[in-house]
Amino acid sequence: MVALALAWVAVPVWLLQPFAPQTPQAIEWSWQLRRTAPLVTALVALVSLALAALLWRAQAIAGDGTQRAGRRRATTRATLVLLVAASAGTAWFARQNHFEWRFRPFPDARFVAAADAGDLPAEAPVIGVAAAGHALAFPITRIGYHHLVNTTLGDVPIVATY
Repeated sequence: MVALALAWVAVPVWLLQPFAPQTPQAIEWSWQLRRTAPLVTALVALVSLALAALLWRAQAIAGDGTQRAGRRRATTRATLVLLVAASAGTAWFARQNHFEWRFRPFPDARFVAAADAGDLPAEAPVIGVAAAGHALAFPITRIGYHHLVNTTLGDVPIVATY
């Protein structure tokens, strides 16, 4: 059940990649899984918790008192705790918008002359803005992840977006 819940939240993350080709079927699958993930993962978490509680209790009742049985019981209980934690984690993740995690604000935008932009290929597409003799270019691969850049064009404050 935990593997199912994990797959339910992981498949959309894997299928929907920014700046990568995507098929209509992959997008449809991803959005269907994302839409149903909160309910499915909550049910898995509740069932996992209930089953773990039953197994925990059954072990307490059936213990034979030997050292070997004690180690086995400790291992089983540790596994139960990990599985319940994993199912709770998928239930939490299903309610997050992980796409927004990818698009954090660019914390320290710096601009350099085009000739000094050594980490940017010459053929990289950019969005440019020019006014009153000033110009800026924003690489699409950078602004596409951050969406907004607060800067100035000459002495005029601007917000560039994509």
